Amino acid sequence: MEQATKATPEIRWLGGIQARDAAWLLAMSSMLFVLLFPFSSYVAALPLIKEEWGLNNTQAGFIFSAYLAGFAVSALFVLPLTDRFSSKYILICFASISVVSHILFPIFADNLVTAVVLRVLAGLGLVGVYNPGMRVVAERFANNGRGMAVGTYVTFFYASNSVSLALTGVLMAHLEWRDAYMVMALLAALSVPMAYLLLRSHKAPEGGGSSGALDLSVLKNRATRIFILGYSLHAAELYIVRVWLPAFLVVVLVAKGVDSAEAAITAATVGGIALATAAAGPVVGGILSDRWGRAASASVIFALSGAVSFAIGWLIGFPWPVIIGLTALYGWAIAADSAIYSTAVTEVSEPSKLGSTLAVHSFLGFTGGVIGPIVVGAILDLSPEAIRWGLAFSVTGALSIVAIISLMTVRTPASPPPAPTRPASEA
Repeated sequence: MEQATKATPEIRWLGGIQARDAAWLLAMSSMLFVLLFPFSSYVAALPLIKEEWGLNNTQAGFIFSAYLAGFAVSALFVLPLTDRFSSKYILICFASISVVSHILFPIFADNLVTAVVLRVLAGLGLVGVYNPGMRVVAERFANNGRGMAVGTYVTFFYASNSVSLALTGVLMAHLEWRDAYMVMALLAALSVPMAYLLLRSHKAPEGGGSSGALDLSVLKNRATRIFILGYSLHAAELYIVRVWLPAFLVVVLVAKGVDSAEAAITAATVGGIALATAAAGPVVGGILSDRWGRAASASVIFALSGAVSFAIGWLIGFPWPVIIGLTALYGWAIAADSAIYSTAVTEVSEPSKLGSTLAVHSFLGFTGGVIGPIVVGAILDLSPEAIRWGLAFSVTGALSIVAIISLMTVRTPASPPPAPTRPASEA
């Protein structure tokens, strides 16, 4: 007598994705996490670098933004290639560029010019990893849990930024800032073999007849334009906070009588830990947008980050625990909508033009990230001392108003329904 067999139920992870795919997603996200270890090392050392090189706030902001400028401009040339060639080779090549540029920074950077050149190269390296990796993730989870999957990938991006800031701060308590930066850069080198092992069996998608060149016709899609605008305003807010919030925390500590050198280390370490809440932001935002829609979820998150922006700069004299609490809330809010825009453009774009769509998305989005820290740096340089931080963060808050008004004009469905599963008899 034949014994009936029961099919073993497929183990599924949060969002309904299979456990095997979840394991791959976590490994892919971990590769990005490791690559970005030195991402915030410059910001952690910024007070010391400003003093050593004699920089003002505008110049310091310019050096940071050079990284984003390298990312934005390179996106126009690198990302369309993913419509024609495998993301595997692009990702591994540019991961190597990112690692080398970060290793060279503590060795050769000693003024505005050398720092800008090396950070532009680092931005070039990141664009060839972050976005092709996101595309691979979006394609793998096209039928189920795409918002959560992209959100998880982006969550590791934010987690690495916070770890980079905090760990560099810890290292700076024992090492010179250049040595601390070098340790983080060398750790990032582990990402290259990780990328190779993860993607060695990855097969290139069909090119769809694409030439691999940038196609600006993707901007004819109204929903695409609005989500790119939202992403640009999000990036401006995000990088303003990443660059200038640690410096703001230094000002708060100095006002409370802490030595400036000690304040720089404490602000980097404590600020990094507080901003670690950003790590939970994108995956939560992605899950919410799968349920409630991309535009609606992004609008609510922008409202929260905007409210904190309008308040925090005026609270220098408030107790330190209050400031840290607001910093933690801020860190979550500025990150939670990040994956929503990237997920949305993969859904409204023509599949054969996704590389060009992501290129324009990244270029215009990160252009906001380039301009934001420089503008705020100029505000800090030109404003009266008594109101400079309140004014700087209030200008940041105004970005949320523009974003919400724009996003409320577009309506998109939540995550697309999963593709139907074929019965075994039809296989």
